[in-house]
Amino acid sequence: MRINEKKVKNVTFLTLNNEQGMEVTLCTFGASIYNLKVIDRSHKMESIVLTPSYLEDFYKSTGYYGKCIGRFSGRIDKGNCTIHHQKYELEKNWNGVNALHGGSDGIAFQNFSYQIKDLEKETDIIFTYIEKEGDLPGDVSYCITYQIMKQSNEINLVFDACTTKDTLVNLTNHVYFNLSGDIKRTILDQELQLFCDTYTKLNDDLITEAIEEVSPVMDFRKSHAIQDYIYDDGLQNHKAKGYDHCWMKSDEQKELIAVLYDDISKRKLSVSTSYPAIVCYAGCYPEKLLFQENQISIQPYHSICLECQFIPNGINMDKVDSAILKKGDRYLHNIHYKFEVNEVKQNE
Repeated sequence: MRINEKKVKNVTFLTLNNEQGMEVTLCTFGASIYNLKVIDRSHKMESIVLTPSYLEDFYKSTGYYGKCIGRFSGRIDKGNCTIHHQKYELEKNWNGVNALHGGSDGIAFQNFSYQIKDLEKETDIIFTYIEKEGDLPGDVSYCITYQIMKQSNEINLVFDACTTKDTLVNLTNHVYFNLSGDIKRTILDQELQLFCDTYTKLNDDLITEAIEEVSPVMDFRKSHAIQDYIYDDGLQNHKAKGYDHCWMKSDEQKELIAVLYDDISKRKLSVSTSYPAIVCYAGCYPEKLLFQENQISIQPYHSICLECQFIPNGINMDKVDSAILKKGDRYLHNIHYKFEVNEVKQNE
């Protein structure tokens, strides 16, 4: 495994090249996936994630490109939650109404310490950070590890945390995928499969409010193009303007939750996780930023996020895991990305 370390002021970028044609660049700021390149059917290596062209946009953007998210993922209704009968008021950083992704001072905007551990089958990049008590109780210690495989194009992302007081913890990564390579096309013709029977209905503020069985519009149990239903009136007349929903695993014992496939490049991404749910956001309302080294201006549906986590706003819902981490307990979850070149069409 070749590793290159580059420092820009106090932020470090680490680029790792494995033996199977994968290049991943990680960043200490937000414990982020800054760039990720894999080969296509012609063995051409291209980037399959969105990265802002300018570092300041990467650091400050509320698009959370490649960042790890915490102390909570998703939107919290009206910025309110209750832990052990104590009500907590969170920063309303989503349209001045709701709390989003840990607030403007969440771990996505912190510079982590790091260490490198070289093992026989993998290289581990270990990011650490301690978030002090603020709107939510407890100091939370984070250890976020990227396990980069040497002989296969796989990344295992491990979230490890503990707290000094019972508190809300729901961590994920917000990387934006586009398997076409170097953002040549939107993700509309890419095929998505979700091993999920249910999803969360959203209210007008994009808050999860109820769990429902998948309708035809929300049903990805059989792989199909993202564009097949994304222009449905029920989605387009809603503030979501497409997919920005959470789906729940049909079988929590099975780790595989999602498969994304591009039939032109033949790239295939399989996502497995210990989490019970996944949020799929199809880039419905992109920021007006430039992306990649060649400064591409994107439109809606130029990427998709596959954010494995607990159900957002679960702390305010009945009969849903509220994602409370107790003092003395250990938070331990993972998201596993596997990249392949698949010469056979998904549905064949």
